[in-house]
Amino acid sequence: MYGTTLREILEKEELKGVKVIAGKKGLDRVVTNVNIMEVPDIEKWVKPGELLFTTGYAIKDDYNALNRLIPFLDKKKLAGLGIKPKRYLAGYTEQMINTAEALDFPIIEFPQHMSYSDLIQPILGYITNRQAKVLQKIEYANNRLMDIMVNYNDLDKIVDAVADLVKNPVEIEDMNSNILASSITDEIRDNMGIMKKQGEDITPVKLPIIALNNTLGYLKCYEINGRICKTDIDTLERATSIIALDFLNREKIKNIVRHYKDQFLIELTSGSIKDVNQIIQRARYFNWDLEKEYSVLILDCNVNSYDIPGINNYQEFITKMYDVALNTIEAFEKKPIIGIIGSYIVMLLPVKNLCIFYSKEYKESLLKFSNFLSREYAKLKLDVSVNIGIGKPYDNPINICESFKEAKKALKISKVMYSKKNVIYYEDLGIFQLFQDINDDGIKFITNIVKPLIEHDEKKDSNLLETLEAYFNCNGNIKQVSQKMYIHYNTAIYRIDQIQKILNVDLNNPDDRLNVEIALKLKNYMN
Repeated sequence: MYGTTLREILEKEELKGVKVIAGKKGLDRVVTNVNIMEVPDIEKWVKPGELLFTTGYAIKDDYNALNRLIPFLDKKKLAGLGIKPKRYLAGYTEQMINTAEALDFPIIEFPQHMSYSDLIQPILGYITNRQAKVLQKIEYANNRLMDIMVNYNDLDKIVDAVADLVKNPVEIEDMNSNILASSITDEIRDNMGIMKKQGEDITPVKLPIIALNNTLGYLKCYEINGRICKTDIDTLERATSIIALDFLNREKIKNIVRHYKDQFLIELTSGSIKDVNQIIQRARYFNWDLEKEYSVLILDCNVNSYDIPGINNYQEFITKMYDVALNTIEAFEKKPIIGIIGSYIVMLLPVKNLCIFYSKEYKESLLKFSNFLSREYAKLKLDVSVNIGIGKPYDNPINICESFKEAKKALKISKVMYSKKNVIYYEDLGIFQLFQDINDDGIKFITNIVKPLIEHDEKKDSNLLETLEAYFNCNGNIKQVSQKMYIHYNTAIYRIDQIQKILNVDLNNPDDRLNVEIALKLKNYMN
């Protein structure tokens, strides 16, 4: 409920004889209603914002009750206490006055000739008129903002209108702190800079823009022209509701455009479009320039837990990951080529632009950008694993599908062969580039080498296969194997000896060692 300050009420002609006895610093408390106390048990009957009047009759013989009254009313957030002391109260206790002063709780004294009706009628009339004006102002603000949204759908006009209504500059920002609209002119910004240097606090009042239980951005108001009141807060809150509608419309349009971009990206990376001119022409619909040299980067983001603020399902998760990638690439590419294909985030990286930012060597640039992107995800501090595969660059858009295949292969193989690395470039796969399709000969090769060990583990309920993998991961260092598997050093030696006997190999022999390691990696890759 809206009201007016006790200070403003006491300035009225009808209340000229009323005196402030204590708590003058609290006169800016807001009065929303008037109440009367003529019974001792008032706990259930008073409400925040009330100005309470009493003759003191109910507690005239109980000074302890009178002393307890002020702390109680302050705790209940009343606006003040009005007393007619001379009829039933000879005076005020010193403790009562001191308490009121300490709490900045106003005590006012009204003269003997004034009745309750003399006090209540003008006060309620003033409050009612004030509330009517406030509601009228809010209705005007709401109608003005709705008119702009319906007829113009323009955030710049919205912030200008809101700034005019609350008499302070405002701006709208998205969740990435990008300013979407602002009423702050260069002159105002310069003044804000001066105020900040002078030590003035210009921290904005910040209200969330919420739609469908999601925070989409913020409306910020800088109180440089004066403190905003409750009416202004209501205006800002109504503005956030209207802005949320605009955000939803923008989001719908953005999702539609993103869908068409993703569809085109699917066709491009699958190689289904064979005409270069058709590719270039269709790309222009999205302001994409495919006449550059591009390398495909694939992001595979896996969420380990959905216990993430604002994330309720996989679609919301992948969209958040997409936004991080988009913001990162936009730092050097104004019209980035990025989309979602299945569970992957796919980016076409302009090699020459990357070289300007990172290194003259394209491969080093691709890896530096990818590692930088990986660190951006790490900054989120989410329970998420991110793997990145990078294909070779091609200057013909027809061959983008080849770079996509390479990036996908690098991503897939790296999970098995390079489990400690989350960024892998296709050319760094080396011999493992041959692992894309395993034929019958490959399966036979695996079977002949590692099958005896698998059968032994199943029969004896042992873990020699795990020991063998640890042996290769530790580069044949038995001590590290024992530490990694939490077993005794001699136990590790015994297991390696068993493995060599079962497989009929010598792991100190380079050929035997290579065959076993490749077979093991092939098995993991097939799994």
